[in-house]
Amino acid sequence: MIDSSTFRSSNDNVQLSIFLTAGYPDFVTCGALLDTLATHPAVSFVELGMPFSDPLADGPTIQRASEVALAQGTTVDDVMALAARFRAACQKPLMLMGYCNPIYRRGIKTFTAEARSAGVTGLILPDLPYESHHQDFEAHLKSTGLSMAFLVSPTSTQTSVSQAFNSSSAFVYGVANVGLTGDAQSMDRGAFFSGLQEHRRQCPLVAGFGLSSPADVASLTGLADGAIIGSAFIRAIAPEQDGPASPESAVQRALNFLNPFPPNPEI
Repeated sequence: MIDSSTFRSSNDNVQLSIFLTAGYPDFVTCGALLDTLATHPAVSFVELGMPFSDPLADGPTIQRASEVALAQGTTVDDVMALAARFRAACQKPLMLMGYCNPIYRRGIKTFTAEARSAGVTGLILPDLPYESHHQDFEAHLKSTGLSMAFLVSPTSTQTSVSQAFNSSSAFVYGVANVGLTGDAQSMDRGAFFSGLQEHRRQCPLVAGFGLSSPADVASLTGLADGAIIGSAFIRAIAPEQDGPASPESAVQRALNFLNPFPPNPEI
């Protein structure tokens, strides 16, 4: 199991993570984008989304990306193949984000073994209750060395916050905005993350939901160890019109999005 200190920032450097839906905009282009994320100096780690038909925590942009990926026949096998491609290109952490149903269908033991074999670092499962984690997942995570990241939000109770920091072995995913992924509803982000600092000593804290720019990431300096950008990146690399995507043009759009972010000196 990876040491959670991998996700902890030093010198107030907020690590940038990028979310990409597996199989979007198509399998070949997704692979090329993962190659780009593997080598880009601003990207500290990657979150690969497993497309799902009912992604309750995701906003319209990522929901649409999942629909496109599923319509093209993206499978769990494809997700694992893309993860293995990323792992062959770099040693950056790779988190799989998804929902429990496909994992239960695959079988937890089989899924976790395949994920580890593909080079996955850990899992983020927004719909996984703590009880199910302890009863169903924990033993398989320990046996395969996979880590887990739980979510906390401004509506989380103190009990839930404590459970998240006690149960997470990678980092705690702090929801930076009220709403779905990509939603920029206003909230006092600074106050929320300031209130988590005592817990942050126990486990790294990574922010997500509604972040889109270098300024958003910089605003978390001293408050979070990392920042995940998803919907904004998906919009940036989306094909200009429906139809086959060009890997070259998608990679160029990805670079245009990533290049304004400062490089991580620790990579």
